[in-house]
Amino acid sequence: MHRSLVILFLALSTWSCSQYSNKPMAVAFHNVNAKYNAIWQASRLDKELQKKYFQERKESYNSVLPIVIPRDSSFKQGNEKDIKELIRKASLVIDRHQNSHFIIDAYLLIARGRLYQNDLKNAIETYKYVNSLDIRPEALLALYEIYLQQQEFSSAEKIEEFLSENPLNTSEKKQFLLLKAYSFQLLNEPIKAVAVLQEAQRYLKKGEEKARISFIMAQLLSDNNQPTLALENYRGVLNNKPSYDLQLQANLAIHQQEGNLEALLNMLKDPKNEESKSFIYVKLGQYYYTKKDFKKAKENWEKGGENNPNKGELYYQLGGLFAKQMKDYDLAAHYYDSAATYLPANHPDYAKAQKLKKSWGNYSGFAKQISLQDSLLRLANLSPEALHVLFLKQQKDTVKTVVQKTAAPIFTRRPFNADQQNFYFNNEQARIQGAIEFSNRWGNRSLEDFWNRKNKNATMTQAVASTVTVEKTVRTASVLEENWLKAIPSTPAAKLKATKTIEESLFKLGKLARLELGENELANTTLKRLLAEYPSTAYEAEALYVLYLSNEGAAKTAFRSQLFERYPGSYFKTMILKLENGTLSENKEILAQKKYEAAFERFKADQFTECYEACLFAQQNYPGSKLEDKIVFLMALSKAGLHETTEAKRMLEDFVQLFPASPLVKEASEMLKLINK
Repeated sequence: MHRSLVILFLALSTWSCSQYSNKPMAVAFHNVNAKYNAIWQASRLDKELQKKYFQERKESYNSVLPIVIPRDSSFKQGNEKDIKELIRKASLVIDRHQNSHFIIDAYLLIARGRLYQNDLKNAIETYKYVNSLDIRPEALLALYEIYLQQQEFSSAEKIEEFLSENPLNTSEKKQFLLLKAYSFQLLNEPIKAVAVLQEAQRYLKKGEEKARISFIMAQLLSDNNQPTLALENYRGVLNNKPSYDLQLQANLAIHQQEGNLEALLNMLKDPKNEESKSFIYVKLGQYYYTKKDFKKAKENWEKGGENNPNKGELYYQLGGLFAKQMKDYDLAAHYYDSAATYLPANHPDYAKAQKLKKSWGNYSGFAKQISLQDSLLRLANLSPEALHVLFLKQQKDTVKTVVQKTAAPIFTRRPFNADQQNFYFNNEQARIQGAIEFSNRWGNRSLEDFWNRKNKNATMTQAVASTVTVEKTVRTASVLEENWLKAIPSTPAAKLKATKTIEESLFKLGKLARLELGENELANTTLKRLLAEYPSTAYEAEALYVLYLSNEGAAKTAFRSQLFERYPGSYFKTMILKLENGTLSENKEILAQKKYEAAFERFKADQFTECYEACLFAQQNYPGSKLEDKIVFLMALSKAGLHETTEAKRMLEDFVQLFPASPLVKEASEMLKLINK
């Protein structure tokens, strides 16, 4: 009887504990179930995933580490089961314990799961929903981090302002300061970032996280020419229980900062650093780079690229080394191409590397075209006899290369211990005896398939194979020579075409060097050659403008004067005036507007010469006006009205290139099509 009453009481109690009831017993029941069941299990999974995310991070020590570890889209693949379980457990609270005090905690855990899945859209919506229920610093800090990583600085700034004005506990204060420092890092204000990190360190416990922050501070200080403070922070890394990789990188940085070459070389010899040699070579390269020994810097960086997970960054550095210091532009193009291939898509320099790959790829195309056409024109000046001798020499070199490639392979025997003499191939005497017996029976056979065919002569087979290979390469000498000679421009028309190709490639290369690659020296060399070899080139005005941009002092003034004197009506003259005078005042904009309207009236009256002169006056006296594109377009129309088709075409082409965002581009393009027809 007593037992039945207890069961009845428990049943009634449970029945009265509905998740939609606000009775104290019901709320208490769901609070206990939510906290010590679903929330506890989900929180435990979250802590394990956080720890795993930090431990499995991929650091790139060749550049300054980001203060906040970037989102890794691949993390969800290896931890999908745990992430789904985290979200499922947290969702149970919402499904079954609506009246508990842990609903918001459940939403926060679900949002964390969305972040692990890299589902930023739903994570942001969840955090925003949490803040609509109750302002939670945890949700605001998460949004702050997401906005910073997406570089939505205006949204991040609003959250930062709110958090700075409200009380935070120790953990929240630490996270807030780290995120604030990260915002300064993203905005390229390293000294401000260091100042905030120094404050954040007070809230960090001794361990790998604090060691990592000390390392970042040292990197930022080192990059901003504060070696003493950098060295102090690198040493601070060693006092905070760093991981093996972080300890290694800190030691390398200390030796590099101190200029301790001997210590770096000793680390290279240490057997325990066998798997870290690539990192040591990188630091050696940096050491030699600071000493301006670029050759040794290159050698060590290339060695560092072998088996290095961050080889993309090394190739990126090598591209800069060859472009800026060593002026070997072909190798610069090669390394920038490799950098774009190996840099991961989430790397901060990825987009820049892709752009550089394209630009330097264009450089290679122009440079090869110039070199090829130069070579062909030189060959065109040789006599038929000299060309025949040159062809035979080339073929001889080709045959020699082919034969070398088809030579029998050479095998190197690995050294063995004296204790292994019983094994046949380790017993030199037995092996030699076996080779003699084999030779006596089978002859001198090559290592190849079907070596034991009946009546097979190894020497003859090798000779036949070599002959076939050579024949495939050389074919018939007369046919090859005929095709080779066809490529050489022998007629006046072919020679003219080759010179025009060189002229165009020189101009495009010089322009690319200055405007895209920022290589003033290359631009100077290329465009000066263009003007010297092609004094009547159609590209002269723009070439003079690019040379003006590429020089300083007297040379800059000379190119300016030459452009103004030879091309007084050129748009490139206007571009220089625009650079020198800056933006127009409101009064000058009004005057430009009036001049344009007067010119347009003359155009409508078919007074094309007067229209052109009025536009030219407005262009040169009011450079950079808001009507600049309309003025240039009207000048082109005036030339078309005067039936000066060539000049109209040139001006329209310049217009399309210089004003790609103008609404008149479509009309200009249509006119160009008509002119070309």
